[in-house]
Amino acid sequence: MKKIKLLHIQVLPILAGAQRISLNILRNLDKDKYDKWLICAPDNTGRDKSLITEAEKIGIKVITLNCLKREIGFHDIRAFIKIYKICKQEKFDIVHTQSSKPGILGRLASKISGCKKTIHTVQGHSFHKYEKPWNRIFFLILEIITGLFSDKIVLVNHYYKKDFWFIPSKKISVIYNAVDFTKLKEKHERKDDLIKLIFVGRLDKAKSPVDFLKAINIVVKKYDNVRATIVGDGEYYSEMKRFILEHNMENVISLLGWRSDVPALLAEHDIFCLTSIYEAFGLVFCEAGYTGLPSVATNVEGIPEVVVNNKTGILVPPKQPVLFAEAIIKLIKNRRLASDMGKSAKIYVSKNFGLSNMIERYKELYEL
Repeated sequence: MKKIKLLHIQVLPILAGAQRISLNILRNLDKDKYDKWLICAPDNTGRDKSLITEAEKIGIKVITLNCLKREIGFHDIRAFIKIYKICKQEKFDIVHTQSSKPGILGRLASKISGCKKTIHTVQGHSFHKYEKPWNRIFFLILEIITGLFSDKIVLVNHYYKKDFWFIPSKKISVIYNAVDFTKLKEKHERKDDLIKLIFVGRLDKAKSPVDFLKAINIVVKKYDNVRATIVGDGEYYSEMKRFILEHNMENVISLLGWRSDVPALLAEHDIFCLTSIYEAFGLVFCEAGYTGLPSVATNVEGIPEVVVNNKTGILVPPKQPVLFAEAIIKLIKNRRLASDMGKSAKIYVSKNFGLSNMIERYKELYEL
């Protein structure tokens, strides 16, 4: 039987949320039924683990393009031409793009090259209220145009249905992102009296990480047994390091940078925190919840579908570090409440965000 030739397109080769979704989909497809390919940028970081190394381990054919970059520029024209040529030469049955940049370049290139089916998963979009008005219009127009080149649009939350009003409902599916729970760990029971908070995410505008620092600065003035760990890197890293030094918080906050051992780190902490101003899903909420951590997070986009307010965590408005600090303090003062929320989080994410359901839903799309 002829194999289904499937291409996934990503931009960054890091093992962030969208990249891990691609990896999990590709890993769990029958190798005798699928010929699996991946296009992404090269990994120049020297990290021990990347999307490329993990993909190659499981037999995925990886093509790297130096011109495929997160930033918008003339290199995008070169990237489009190269993706088009690859698609034309390899004659893929399905091209599956994830996130905005590959969604624009990949959908256009794959359809023009004659690909049979193009699927795009929206892991976030750029026409939200935090973008400048002209940028919002520009990105919306691009999404409308590329939507015409899509056979199926997958949303990772129900919230985005109103944002993608221009896509016919028959083209839209909602498939939640999911986690391989076998890779996670149980929360450690510690005997010390520390309250340990953890923030995991890219240090960029979307996560608004400086708001987390401001909130912690409020919390530690009331509780001297609070410690915070920040995992991730990005363009805000230097600013955050300065904030920590200026507020004499070096003994309170550990800024770890990028790490590959997030499950182990989550298991050592008590409360998960994320201060996003926009967030399509937040895979790490599932990981934290399964570990048994309650979450303090912002009530934006897809987060309320992953964190149930006052049941598995506490949600507050974005850009409100004082309210964020108050939510953390509520869980510090009421350890029973925090424990109950952590237990509820594990039940909730286990029921709703298991890997097998997500894989089956994507297989249905591939094989229709």
